[in-house]
Amino acid sequence: MKHLLSLTDLNKTDIGHILEVATQMRRIVLANYKKGPQLIGSVVAGVWDKPCVSSTAFTLASSYLSGMACPVYGCDDVLEQCQLFDGMGVNTIVISYENDNLAKNFANRSRAGVINGGSGQYDPIGVLADIMALNSKMDGLQNLSVLAVGNRDVNKMNELNHCLQLYGSNMIWYLPPDDFVTLRKGIVIDKAEAAFSGVDAVIDLGLSAFSDPTKYYGTAGGIPESLIDKASVNCPLLGCRTVVDRIGIKEYPRNIVGVRDCCYVSVAMAVLYLMNRN
Repeated sequence: MKHLLSLTDLNKTDIGHILEVATQMRRIVLANYKKGPQLIGSVVAGVWDKPCVSSTAFTLASSYLSGMACPVYGCDDVLEQCQLFDGMGVNTIVISYENDNLAKNFANRSRAGVINGGSGQYDPIGVLADIMALNSKMDGLQNLSVLAVGNRDVNKMNELNHCLQLYGSNMIWYLPPDDFVTLRKGIVIDKAEAAFSGVDAVIDLGLSAFSDPTKYYGTAGGIPESLIDKASVNCPLLGCRTVVDRIGIKEYPRNIVGVRDCCYVSVAMAVLYLMNRN
C-alpha cells in the first residue's frame, strides 16, 4: 500500500487486512511498555489546522513504533509544506485539508507515502476506527444496521456506507425533514422513532454550527434515552458518551468512545506499518 486516500478505493480484503494488523497493534497501545520496532528510522510528518484526534493519534503511533513524528499546524500553504516535507526526505505525510483533490494530486507525484488525515469528503482513518470499535463490541460486522445522527462529520458517510456494504450491513442516517442543506447519502430517514427502531449501533456525527440540537439529537443536545431504548439491546454508541433522560444528561453505559480512541491510534499504527513495509 503506497497511499491511503479513501476507503472507497479498497475492497473487503484490503480493509480486513488493515483491521487485522490494527488488532495486533492495539496490544502495544494497551501494554505498559509501548515500543515496537516497526518504524525505526522512519519519519512521519503531517499538516493539520490545529491539534486534534488525528494529529494526536499519528504522533503517538509514530512514537509507539519507534519512528519520529513531525506535525505542523496552521501553515499558510499546505501544498508547499507537503512539498517541503517530501523534498526533505520524510517517509510518510499525513494531510488534513478540506480540499479532497490536494492529497490526491500531491500523492500522484510524491516520493513519500500520503495518508488522507481528513478532508471534505473522506476520513479513512476515522472511519476505520469506527468500524474497528464496532467490530470489537459486536459479533462481527455482518448484517448490521448502523444509524448515524447529526450533520457535522458528514465526510464519514461515503466510506461508512462503502465499508458496511462490503460486510452486508446497512448505514442509515437520521436527518430532520426541514434540513434542506445537508447532502443526503445512503438511506435517510426523517422520523426519529423509525430511524432508531431496531438498529444495532448508533454513531453521533455531532452538530454543525447553529444547528438546533432538539431536531438533530446530536452531541450538543444529547440523544434522548427514550429514543436509544428503541434500538437493539446493548446498542453501542459512538461519538458521544451521554444521553438525556427526564432528569438531565447522564453517561450512557454502552458508549464506546474510549474504545474508538484506542482503535484510532491502533489503525494509524497499522496503516503506517503497512505503508512503510513496502
